Amino acid sequence: MIIETGASQQKLRINPMKPAPITMSNLISHRFRGFSKYENTLDGLRAALDFGVINLEFDVRMAACGTPMVYHDEYAKDARGKVRHLCDLIASSFKNTGGDFARMPTFEALLDVVASHKNTEAKLLVDIKDAGFEHEIHALLSLYRMQDRAVYVSWLPEVLYALDALAPTIPKCLSHWCQPVNALIRAHHKVFKSKDGNIPLQDSIDFKGGYIMGVRSGWQITAPIKGQFLDLLKRSQGGICVPQDMATKELCQYYQGHGLFVSTFSYTDKTHLMDHRDTLGIDLYFIDNKKLFIDLT
Repeated sequence: MIIETGASQQKLRINPMKPAPITMSNLISHRFRGFSKYENTLDGLRAALDFGVINLEFDVRMAACGTPMVYHDEYAKDARGKVRHLCDLIASSFKNTGGDFARMPTFEALLDVVASHKNTEAKLLVDIKDAGFEHEIHALLSLYRMQDRAVYVSWLPEVLYALDALAPTIPKCLSHWCQPVNALIRAHHKVFKSKDGNIPLQDSIDFKGGYIMGVRSGWQITAPIKGQFLDLLKRSQGGICVPQDMATKELCQYYQGHGLFVSTFSYTDKTHLMDHRDTLGIDLYFIDNKKLFIDLT
């Protein structure tokens, strides 16, 4: 199993008869959680880099002006506690808006920190939440010469289709639900469905005027991915990301048999993670606290 990131590549060999040991290369810092008070911040990023984390995942959403910002949700609270959508404010107003907005770094600021840090092995899993801004995001990544250290992640197939045309050699990873979702997920997400594993480009489009902003959406894919989108993932030597409570051994073996990595989110205790290593043979684990990094490495 290879996560190909140009000159810097990570090889994961999965032996079904003997579970692979857990090393730093198997662990993903999920939004830098546990490395600072707040997730997706530059303080958390620096602390994770200082610790020696190799795989760093973070989220990118767009401000109204088209500036990529590092944040997970489509909305946040301002200094008065009012909920406001990121896509309704221009990036230059975030600091004065206060509250959660004051802590949000731009994608460019994050890249600047990584580019100047001594941890040159660190790889970036860029989880893109909005669609239609792939050129801008990839241009910034290229400006900082991070193409060889990046994996593009998204819940939106159209984002990865667009990036396949822009950067075919950068690994792509589709996050999705691989089993039927519950009422809570349906209440907070627009859920698209594929029962046969196909996600043709024309079926994945949900653009409004060419863009998707300020919403939560994703795909429920209850059969293993195949066809056009599977070819995309294989071309880039990418993989998938699914909830850890939905993963099965058969699903892992299917994707690994196609040369793709399997990642699951997310873990806070060693016992649970080691059980999944032994029973499922997962390649990469999203970690939600610093203590688990310490316990495992």
